Amino acid sequence: MMDPVDQRLSDHYQGKTLNSARLESILAESQRNRQRRKLPVYAAVAAMLMVVFGALHQYALSHQQVSIALREAAMNHLNKLQLDAQARTLAELQLGLGELPFKLELPDGVLYEKLALIGGRYCTISGNLAAHLKFADPDSGEQFSLFMTPTGDGTQKLFSDPEEVDGVEVKLWQEKDVVYAMAKSLEINP
Repeated sequence: MMDPVDQRLSDHYQGKTLNSARLESILAESQRNRQRRKLPVYAAVAAMLMVVFGALHQYALSHQQVSIALREAAMNHLNKLQLDAQARTLAELQLGLGELPFKLELPDGVLYEKLALIGGRYCTISGNLAAHLKFADPDSGEQFSLFMTPTGDGTQKLFSDPEEVDGVEVKLWQEKDVVYAMAKSLEINP
């Protein structure tokens, strides 16, 4: 048995009908409200996708720049082009490569203390003017190439572990405001 109040409410609404135009209006409003609630979610998803695609694009560009710089260093190391200046000291080489708009500075490390500077020449790394310094190990005669260029639009954040490119081991790194690349041939002597 129903409560008398509930019974009266049920009886009252039993004979009532909703105008079909009003029903369609209520349903349409409900649909618009659902869509409005989804807009912030769609906007957040779109923003997140833009960030992800932007990061992937930056990574691809950076990887491409590193790859180009590694290939350039390997090619320059293998080229038997004449040196623009022969020098035994960095100061002599700086004078010999007087067109360089930057100061030659060796990177940190003891490797350069045991190597003998032969000279250098102008070249490019990642499309920027660079210095190509040639060193030789006095004991083995093995030659090393050290490339340096100031950081710029095309050379910022160029880092790589040593990689083999066309029979040359090349490594890229940055110290202060200079990008360096070290290259040495991987010839196997029997």
